[in-house]
Amino acid sequence: MSLTSNIFPVEIPFDEFQIQRVSYSLENLESFRKNFNKDYSFFRNGDHIYISPSGSELPILGELVKININKDPQIAGSLIQHILFRAFKDKFPEIKPSFNPFTFPSVRTDHNLIHDELPERLRNIITYKKLNEIDIRRATINGKKKFMLVISSSYKWALRQNCRKLQESGFDITTLEVAILKRFESSKEVVAPLFQSIGRVKEIVSGQAIVETNKGDEMHDLTSLYLNKTYDNIKLFLEFILGGPKAESVIHNVKQREYTRNDPAVLYKEISQLASVFSKLQFKNGDGFCFTIENKGSVDFPKLDIDNPKYLFDISLSKTHTSPIKGLIEYGPYDYGKFFEISHPKVLVICHKNSAGAFTQFLGRLKDGFRESPNFTKGFIAMYRLHNITFQLVEVDDYKVTSFMHNIKRSVEKSEESFDIAIIETKEEFKKLSPDQDIYWLSKAYLLQQGITVQYIKEMNVRDPKFILDSFALQMYAKLGGTPWVLPSSPNIAREIIVGVGSTLIRNNIYAGAQQHKVVGITTFFNADGKYIFSNRSREVVYSDYFKELLDSLKGSIDIISKEQGWNDGEIVRIIFHVFKPMKDLEVEVVDKLIAQYSRFEIKFAFVSFGENHPYLLFDLNQQGVSSKYSNVIKGKFTPLRGTNLLLEPGVCLLQLKGPTDVISGRHGFTGPLVVRIHSKSTFTDSVYIVQQVFRLTNISYRAFKATQLPVSLLYATFITDQLNKLNYIVGWDPIFIRSLRNKKWFL
Repeated sequence: MSLTSNIFPVEIPFDEFQIQRVSYSLENLESFRKNFNKDYSFFRNGDHIYISPSGSELPILGELVKININKDPQIAGSLIQHILFRAFKDKFPEIKPSFNPFTFPSVRTDHNLIHDELPERLRNIITYKKLNEIDIRRATINGKKKFMLVISSSYKWALRQNCRKLQESGFDITTLEVAILKRFESSKEVVAPLFQSIGRVKEIVSGQAIVETNKGDEMHDLTSLYLNKTYDNIKLFLEFILGGPKAESVIHNVKQREYTRNDPAVLYKEISQLASVFSKLQFKNGDGFCFTIENKGSVDFPKLDIDNPKYLFDISLSKTHTSPIKGLIEYGPYDYGKFFEISHPKVLVICHKNSAGAFTQFLGRLKDGFRESPNFTKGFIAMYRLHNITFQLVEVDDYKVTSFMHNIKRSVEKSEESFDIAIIETKEEFKKLSPDQDIYWLSKAYLLQQGITVQYIKEMNVRDPKFILDSFALQMYAKLGGTPWVLPSSPNIAREIIVGVGSTLIRNNIYAGAQQHKVVGITTFFNADGKYIFSNRSREVVYSDYFKELLDSLKGSIDIISKEQGWNDGEIVRIIFHVFKPMKDLEVEVVDKLIAQYSRFEIKFAFVSFGENHPYLLFDLNQQGVSSKYSNVIKGKFTPLRGTNLLLEPGVCLLQLKGPTDVISGRHGFTGPLVVRIHSKSTFTDSVYIVQQVFRLTNISYRAFKATQLPVSLLYATFITDQLNKLNYIVGWDPIFIRSLRNKKWFL
């Protein structure tokens, strides 16, 4: 590989510097910014306001103090950001960036992807522009702590007319979401205003909008309101101004251009060009603080040796394969003849009468195999070593909720034998409905209540199933309680369980002042070999009580597992938590106290969090891509191999989980690495072991045969959380219904 990144080291030629400061008060800060913002920068840290003059000739406004960069990195980092921002503004006065985060739109016409699609009169009104983002981060490069400039970008919609002009043009804004622009007087000529969503327009009265907000109804002048910059709002306006067919064509063409712009080679070239611009700027303030930025992406970090796992298909450890699908075809599932009890599944099938012919053909292919399918020629019975499978097909006349649900309930109630699983036809348009009106969620709630897992499929996939049959059957087997494969685990004197902790914040809306109401916490439990044990759900609670509820849930689960697995006194037990957010120090200390209650075991624990939304990118300049199996399209250019990693800090690792062969198509774009972070207060801190384990657990999801972007521990917890949130809308639903299914992957 020729590995590089979008990380550019910041070089500071000293370890200590002097800076002006005064005692903090809000009045002081506002006064300084009002009177001196043109020539000075101000920021708060703790009990002080720190002052950075732009030139050496400016008067000193506070006392001069000496700061050590390594002892006070937050102060140094804030100073770097202020000097960086001012240097950029001095060089490009025509651009108005935002400060935190430091973002600015590209001024290149080819970076406005809708420009050439619009008539001249609309080109300055609607834009889909590239937005560059500059992050200041800190990491250890060649054994030394350094600041880094991380350059990334995305494309954002903008509609630049206020709501008065939109309304005057005949475009009705009632029922649509709107925002205001918040401008800060002290910096309005320098910093872009803040775009703040406030609510939904209820009514227009005499040039005023009545807006439903989280504080109640408010009156706003139409001139001060702007349409929210969402895809749906932009599409509505385009359809109004251009007509439906033309708007569809414009949006399609914009998306095609976006695929091209997000090509890794294009991204790398544009990031390099931007880094070159920043490396040539002069970064220095009036107190003598200065730095430079390198123009070459750094990979001068430690790298971990990550092994690609094999897949295990037998408890004796003798049947392994490097491919899950090939191993399954050759050996059958891991639990064949040992643990899996449903050798003759009874399947309820519900479809529309107009799809019945396609469904009977599909069920035959599912049962006995499909020659045109790349990986499913043997069929469900042979591939999963079943004795037989029985289908009961029920045709419905329409998709009306009442009649559809009546057919499902009548079939379940009248059947002499209970069903093990159901296959139900679903439609894309159901997603537009609320869960309590959606056949998908209503039928799932009812069937789970009866102890029946359910698999959904669209008509188009029933009629052309060659590329989905293998994953469809895989999910079915897992929902029946089967274990298709596990990962071989090395001999270990320590007991080990992996706990996935998922959560969803439920907000009524995205408007300013919205309350974060409830959190649904899910814990999934896995053995070290990736074998799913069960999931446990904490109650819905307000966020402030979430952690206490989670602890109670964990304690009950650890009690069950220690008993079921027969943990002996004095045994080493390792509990590795995979969590949805970095844990606070206090939360870790509380968990430590919980674990201390199990004094008869020698327990070590680690808290590992995962970040998908971050600015880091890795590139392999030698990777020219691979040919798709089904076309001549080259995909995965400049994409590093799966498992490529950089250890930014002890316990902080960038892990690439999508390599060139994992890219679906040439239009897929570029997938950055996962950030794996081990909490510093963990009592088990072996980075190599933990990152290797995370990598292994991305190979164990039974939703598809491809590896995933998250370890299955957290992925399953997320699936369960999302689905339970939807099911909560169904009248009569109670999460207790899934207790009997805790060992089945009903949520796939």
